[in-house]
Amino acid sequence: MSEALFKSFAIVGAGPHIGIPIAFLAIGTPILVIARPTSKNTSALPDNDPNLKVVRADYTSASEVSAILRENKVDVLISTVTFFFGGVVVQDVLADAAKEAGVKLFVPSEFGVSPPAAGLAHEKHAFAVYAKSIGLPTLRVYNGLFHDFVPWVTALTETGKFHIASKGDMPGSFTAISDVAGYVAHILTTQPRSRLLDVEVRIEGQRATLSEISALYKGSVPVVYCDALPIEGVLAADVRTSYQQGFDVGAASCGWDPDRKMDDAELASKDNSLWEGHRWLTIGEVLGL
Repeated sequence: MSEALFKSFAIVGAGPHIGIPIAFLAIGTPILVIARPTSKNTSALPDNDPNLKVVRADYTSASEVSAILRENKVDVLISTVTFFFGGVVVQDVLADAAKEAGVKLFVPSEFGVSPPAAGLAHEKHAFAVYAKSIGLPTLRVYNGLFHDFVPWVTALTETGKFHIASKGDMPGSFTAISDVAGYVAHILTTQPRSRLLDVEVRIEGQRATLSEISALYKGSVPVVYCDALPIEGVLAADVRTSYQQGFDVGAASCGWDPDRKMDDAELASKDNSLWEGHRWLTIGEVLGL
């Protein structure tokens, strides 16, 4: 007898950047969206899809979220809360709520590269440690940088120039938002439970260097090699600079091993195979280049 699949799914933090609810609806699978009382992000979701249910809850109340999860018999809780504005604390509360409600798998707001020793990704790793300490299984998804964020990480959006705050010759991992969303929906509804419990999956839509990406613009924007992104008019310039500098050592790849301080190109895309036959979008396709 084949192993049972997960049947009931919920997501918190369903903002504009991760289209996971849409991906679930595209394959005809019901999904529960738990939104903040004041959130307007759900306006982008369809109004009359029978597979979509939207409820509102205070993310800082474990009992409130837990009651919703229990009432809807949720097997898998997916988090896409941002870590820039209190997401670390919120996710701990969500984990407590999931554990209390008997949720079988928690998908944390990972969606980046494997964690280095410090910074934002380290905080995500700390959450995974916390989830394990309370006996809540997690599925961590590493996909590198979203294709769509290339103009942001290079400050092209604000300055009109493609800034490379690294040597620009080391490859990193990039994946389209729609591919990440579709991948999450696909594996959660097709893979046996045991394949996903306390697992890290690594996917890569395209492997490229920043210099290779800058060449896609074919001279339409200036390319600036620098030690750091300009501060004036560039929000979180230090964060973007730090991310770019990770390229020089291989840490912008999903195959980065922080313990051995090495990048493994095969490891970076090892779990692409779980979406058999899928054609991954390129950076050029997503950015219209």
